Amino acid sequence: MFKKIIFTLAITSLVFSVSYAQEERDLNKEVKVKTAYQPKINKSKRIGELPVVQDTATFTPSFSYFIQTKPLAVGFSPALIPAARIVGEPLQSINSHTLTLAGGNYSTLFGDYRFNNQRSKTSDFGIHIRHYSTNGKLELENGRKAKPDWTEQLAEVYGSVYLDEGKLSGKVYYEHKGYDFFGFQSSNDVAANYVNLFPYNEQVQNRLGLAADFQTTFKDDERLNFGAGLQYEHFADDILVTENDVVINAVAKIRRGEGLWSLTSAFDYFGTDGIIDWEELGNTLERNTLVWDLNPQYSLQTGKLNLKLGVNTVLAMGDDSEAKLYPDIAIDLEVIDGIMTLFTGLDGDLKMNKYNDIVAENPYVYSGLNVMPSNQKYRLFGGIKGSLSSNSSFKLSAEYSSVDDQYFFVKRNAGAPNANYSGPTYSNKFDVVYDDISLLRLGAEVNIGWSDKLDLNAAVWYNKYTLDKQAEAWHKPEFEMNVNAAYAFTDDLNFQAGVNVLGERPVSIGSTVKTLDAVYDLNVGASYRLNKHFTAFGKVNNLFADKYYQWDGYPSQRLNFLLGVKVVF
Repeated sequence: MFKKIIFTLAITSLVFSVSYAQEERDLNKEVKVKTAYQPKINKSKRIGELPVVQDTATFTPSFSYFIQTKPLAVGFSPALIPAARIVGEPLQSINSHTLTLAGGNYSTLFGDYRFNNQRSKTSDFGIHIRHYSTNGKLELENGRKAKPDWTEQLAEVYGSVYLDEGKLSGKVYYEHKGYDFFGFQSSNDVAANYVNLFPYNEQVQNRLGLAADFQTTFKDDERLNFGAGLQYEHFADDILVTENDVVINAVAKIRRGEGLWSLTSAFDYFGTDGIIDWEELGNTLERNTLVWDLNPQYSLQTGKLNLKLGVNTVLAMGDDSEAKLYPDIAIDLEVIDGIMTLFTGLDGDLKMNKYNDIVAENPYVYSGLNVMPSNQKYRLFGGIKGSLSSNSSFKLSAEYSSVDDQYFFVKRNAGAPNANYSGPTYSNKFDVVYDDISLLRLGAEVNIGWSDKLDLNAAVWYNKYTLDKQAEAWHKPEFEMNVNAAYAFTDDLNFQAGVNVLGERPVSIGSTVKTLDAVYDLNVGASYRLNKHFTAFGKVNNLFADKYYQWDGYPSQRLNFLLGVKVVF
């Protein structure tokens, strides 16, 4: 036993010695520990607190019900309310007669009478009589004073009959105009050996006419609305010319879907007798022409777009034989609701230039003047229009047109090649010359209602003529302007003011050119209602007393006024 203990101690000592020696040899070694050991215990699976049982059996509930209706008696009954009635304002009595009388300087007299029937649901009827005359002396270019002896009279009877689904209208009228050719002679020296081409100094014109028109008034525009009319006018001056003009027109229109289809047709026959034959002086010629216009159109109106597509066919037969076809297109597009609209279009026309129309434009042409038709091959227009406010509007526009045989007024001072006119000649009456032109026309218009009392409207135009033969566009201005204002100071007192501006105009004097001065015509007026029957008024024209000419050699009145009274009874 003792030997075992000794042997065990010896082995233990040996192992300890070896371990200690090994430790002594490894003292200088470096030991790196990456991480400490962390034991991990996996989670055990547990049974949930609310286990889900998948049941494969299905069950559809089925039930029925029935409601036994039973009225519920109540003891309330609403009170009866009397029917409301709209009571309109009582109709005010109207007056059937209006008489206006006035007078002014330059021996000016004015009178106007109108009669209209009382209120009627079945008819309207009226009579109108008017007189105007002025005969004050006017100073000519050579210092001589002359009287125009200008008079105008008009008498007309008109009326309308309202049918269940139609309207019948008619008018009969007579118009008289008389005046002198008082203008200054263009020749600088009208000696005894000068020949007056037109040896008369007075002119009288009479027009007698009638018109009748029938138009349906169906409220349903998907029904065919139509109308027809007849017009006749007889014109005669006191020297050579008589002219008869008959127009028969018809129109039909119907709506299909969003579009409106229409067809307009007119037959216009006019015959003119007393035209001067410059080839054989002393003889007169006749001009007889029948013109047929046919204009089919399609119009489309949507929320922002208005469109018109049409063709204008003109066929002239007789002494003026022409056949023309023109587009008739117009487009309006509203780009800003209620504020701004763009518009454009393309059209054209054949203007027949009847003697009656020419003498109405320039009364100082010689009797027997024949003006050939003017062909407006096309007119391209466009612009912007819109509203500045609820009571104000504006329009900016541009037009470009091409016209063949456009006429211009010039004085007739040279006789035709004839032995009777071999010497120098003179006159103070107008002829025409022709040219093929292009016209650019720019315009601006504005209407402003500053308030319930003040209204203003103005228009400005610029005209640019391009000509082939003529040196200038005779008697045509480049610039035009009209401005008018009305102010209601009180319910009874009103004021008016306006200015008309006409730019310089070139005039042909033989081989020379002169310029008519620009016109600046300022006018003011006022009216005061004394009571419901009497109103006094006054107006002053050409406030600056400017001496201007509308036609070469024919001056207009300087400062002139008119004072009068209007009576309603």
